Amino acid sequence: MSERIDLNGRWTGFHTQHDRRRAISAHLSHDGDRLSGTMSDDCTVIETSITELAMEEALPPGADEQIVEKIRAMVPDAPGGPVVAEVQIPPRSTLEGQVEGRAVNFLKTYQGPFFSGFRIGEVRVGMLGEGQEARYRGRLSPDGTEIEGDWQIDGPVGLPNQIKGGFWLRRLIAG
Repeated sequence: MSERIDLNGRWTGFHTQHDRRRAISAHLSHDGDRLSGTMSDDCTVIETSITELAMEEALPPGADEQIVEKIRAMVPDAPGGPVVAEVQIPPRSTLEGQVEGRAVNFLKTYQGPFFSGFRIGEVRVGMLGEGQEARYRGRLSPDGTEIEGDWQIDGPVGLPNQIKGGFWLRRLIAG
């Protein structure tokens, strides 16, 4: 029978999306197979050029110009300047999940409003919501000091089916 590793404590690391790392930290509470806790995201505003967005999402050539044209038509009185894709997430979230052997799975629920859409100057066009959820699936290292895996968010209607990436957390040793 394998030894059960206690995951209680503070963890730090990052999540990735399109090969970009963004710092996260977590405080985990582990009781039996139940896992709960909180997570903090250091980067809460993510801006991307429309050209970069089109490339990352593998959209066909010219899609970036079509997106900009549609956004400018929706907001004809918006100031000049570039149209950018923007996501704003709350800095804090709660975690609920389970541990089975070395498998660590949890649902991350953001605490507060989020925005996903486009911005021209200070004018925003997009979706405002609350309670956004991300599913994390990871694997605990044999020594119990790291969790590595992937995450995904189901995309709202009209956006990509899933937004996804990877994550890595390392236990902070009290010193």
